[in-house]
Amino acid sequence: MRGTIDGALSALPLAPTLPTMLREDPFAQQLCAGLDEVLAPVLMSLDAFASYLDLATTPDDMLPWLGHWLGMEVDPGGDLDLQRKLLASAGELHAIRGTRRGIELALEAALGVDVQVQESGASSWSTDPAAALPGEQRPAIVVIVESSEEDPIDVERLDALVSQLKPAHVLHRIQVNEG
Repeated sequence: MRGTIDGALSALPLAPTLPTMLREDPFAQQLCAGLDEVLAPVLMSLDAFASYLDLATTPDDMLPWLGHWLGMEVDPGGDLDLQRKLLASAGELHAIRGTRRGIELALEAALGVDVQVQESGASSWSTDPAAALPGEQRPAIVVIVESSEEDPIDVERLDALVSQLKPAHVLHRIQVNEG
């Protein structure tokens, strides 16, 4: 995270802004120097704020903060390239959030593996008004993921992600295929 930087000079030193009678006071000079040291990183961060909002230039430790701003959770200990890809796709993901494809894209971006989502709903047409309705009575999804010994899937994390991504009324089940 941001903090003090040894030797950083303030872009706006406080001592020259003092009234004339305090500019020669050693205590006021030292107090201003101490405040300049503390405020220098703040001013530098504000000057570079646009860089913090750009996924290509933001520091790695700012990715969870950006994710929070975008309404997306990223794993702070996860792969940084995956985090940046996930946040870059935020606009597309929010547009299709809660849909089968939206869940697949979000999980693929978060986990870096192919994900297949099967849903219980269906649609059809019929000229017979008494025809049976397609799909199942209770909405549910099955999330299918391929796992290997070299790249195991954290099922608890996957389950938590699915719970966040799916609509609240939809049941879900995780299926991990060992490949």
